[in-house]
Amino acid sequence: MKNKERFEDYLNEVEKILSDLEGGNIDLEKSLEKYEAGIKALKKCYEILGAMEKKIEVLTRDEQGNLITKPFKKPKE
Repeated sequence: MKNKERFEDYLNEVEKILSDLEGGNIDLEKSLEKYEAGIKALKKCYEILGAMEKKIEVLTRDEQGNLITKPFKKPKE
């Protein structure tokens, strides 16, 4: 059985690593290892969010007032 990657799991990992790094109770080498692990987990968060964004559809109405769905478009910054 394949484990499903969950956004929340990766986010929790990032938060734990951040807490450890902010605590300042670990040596430089361990801090670097945790930082690298945090970056990898954060990248996974962005990958999962990107995949979910592609699946989201917006419910809207056409000119005649009928309900239709359209793909979600990311707002321009």
